[in-house]
Amino acid sequence: MKHKIKSDSYSPINDKEAWIGILYACISSDGEIGKSEIESLSRMIANKSKFNGIEIPPLCKKITEAIKSIGSKGLVDACCPLIKAEDKPTLFSMAVEIVLSDGLLEMEEQKIIEYLAKTLAMDKVLVIKIIEVMLIRNKGNLILD
Repeated sequence: MKHKIKSDSYSPINDKEAWIGILYACISSDGEIGKSEIESLSRMIANKSKFNGIEIPPLCKKITEAIKSIGSKGLVDACCPLIKAEDKPTLFSMAVEIVLSDGLLEMEEQKIIEYLAKTLAMDKVLVIKIIEVMLIRNKGNLILD
């Protein structure tokens, strides 16, 4: 997956699209999007009241096109400014969970998680806690791909 950092060609319309964009950037960072990752993303979105009544497929189509031109890091750059401070830990924990949904943490996934933490200006202690909890939570996950 390319990691071109030029986000001026894509702008999310709101924080909801930004959330989905960040999560999609994380699952696509290794160049592959597995069935378990898509299912995990769909579940996460469905379980958040923030997304009630939102048509997700059109957003995903727009995000898929954006990632082809600006890459995962470019998508993170474009989306992070729309994330409210109080939402950052929740979104970050969802991003960590989603990259671990296939039971593996590939090098590119680790890089995008580190980049996301930096771009969201997350507290390092909190980042470590979230990652530790998600590793424990996802230990032994079945791989469905």
